[in-house]
Amino acid sequence: MFRIMTVPKKRISARFFSCILLFVIACAITVYVLYNPPYPGVADQGDFQRVMGVAGLLMDADSDSYFFRYVVKEYDMVGINPLRLAGIIPTTSMIYPIAAAKLICLTAGMNVFNTHILSAVYCLMYISSILLCLNLLEIKKESTFIFCGLISLFILLDGNYLIWFNSLYGEPMMIIGMLIFAASCLYLIKSEKPGIKELALLFFSSLLFIGAKLQCISALPLVVFIIVRIVFAKKEIFHIGKTRLYVFLPAILLIYYCGGIYVDLNNTCGKDTKYNSVFYGILKNSENPEKDLEMLGLPADLAVEAGKHAYLPAEEYEKYVPWSEITEKEFYRKISNIKLLKFYILNPRRLIKGLEYTASQSFQTQSFLGKYEKGAVSGYTYEFKRFTLWSDFRNGYFPKRLVFIIAFAAAVLSVSVFEYMKHKSDLRYRLKIELFWVATGIGLLQFPMPYVGNGEADTAKQLFLFNFIFDILVIAACVSVFSVIGKISLKSKTGIRRQ
Repeated sequence: MFRIMTVPKKRISARFFSCILLFVIACAITVYVLYNPPYPGVADQGDFQRVMGVAGLLMDADSDSYFFRYVVKEYDMVGINPLRLAGIIPTTSMIYPIAAAKLICLTAGMNVFNTHILSAVYCLMYISSILLCLNLLEIKKESTFIFCGLISLFILLDGNYLIWFNSLYGEPMMIIGMLIFAASCLYLIKSEKPGIKELALLFFSSLLFIGAKLQCISALPLVVFIIVRIVFAKKEIFHIGKTRLYVFLPAILLIYYCGGIYVDLNNTCGKDTKYNSVFYGILKNSENPEKDLEMLGLPADLAVEAGKHAYLPAEEYEKYVPWSEITEKEFYRKISNIKLLKFYILNPRRLIKGLEYTASQSFQTQSFLGKYEKGAVSGYTYEFKRFTLWSDFRNGYFPKRLVFIIAFAAAVLSVSVFEYMKHKSDLRYRLKIELFWVATGIGLLQFPMPYVGNGEADTAKQLFLFNFIFDILVIAACVSVFSVIGKISLKSKTGIRRQ
């Protein structure tokens, strides 16, 4: 009896100590990367305005000259529409951490919004979500748990991930939202008597992820699938009546929310991405631009702008300047995402070439945007080398080829399928693997999106979520190898003892 009671206590205390250790290490890394002078960040390339407009922030007029080159950390604060905070008006989920950071700034007596406060909010959310996922995976062996934790911190707290936290880009919210959603799914899988609270948490976390950036909307079908799958797999023990109603009603609201975000952003940044997808994508390396335009249902004389993106000076265009009246009439009103998808379905070779180009831009979480405030360093620099061992290694040594990406993903998924088949009677274990498949699927869906939806413009930056999920596959592969080595070592020791 004594032994039965003391073993769990030892196990709990050991796990608690491991979590505290990992938390301290994570905090030390983030402090070194983000809060060590000169303070790093990422300069605005024109993306901040659509976030500031809904989050109640204003940029100083002089800050326009800092675009691409220097970080701006302070912004004026104005009110936020309460309907946006309540989700009645679909809005980027960045509004919530920004609102929390604004509240901290006001409480501290600050007259301006400081992105250093926002980065601290992001760091707390990020570290907490990583540790939550690690705990909810229910790794039994302490050595495996510690190894998984350390390699997760080494990879996921890389400086080229953390540096984006000191900015108004949507990249931090994407990866934080995904981890929080994964943690919510794992919590629901683990829960003995799930109810409305667990389900509400799951749907709110899905909003945080899907609403982070326009490109996350492609994950909506997979997000809805895994929610419905988990709920219906555990419907016998669900602590609520009318399970179908409680699942499908929030799912419909989630679709409405995402639709609202899509319509809102599609009318602004969507125009630039469509311009890039055609002129800087389909037509850029086309042997017959006029024929391609005919397939898209567009006028043939648009070919004069082939190879141009939407961010050139107006005088660089022959006729069809982005956002101009004639471009609105002849291009924007006639093009659609469905037409773009149809084009690549009918021209698979062009799609493969595009994916090969995308692969050449993969594994890069760094950028050529300025990394410091004006005056903090001698001049503009995009270089950043604080705790970037992993991203430097990945960028320098991972083959940036489509065949490598497919082969690696296939190898990891094959192992997971084997594990899935081996644990036929363990529902919780199988649901965790299905969640892993969904995460992988989200990453794979992210891969073709930059080229199909934006041509060759800003490809590396738009692969941010893909790179993050690929890193999760790397972590899974490393932990699997460590676990196998541990089992082999244990068997060999047992064999020696028997002899």
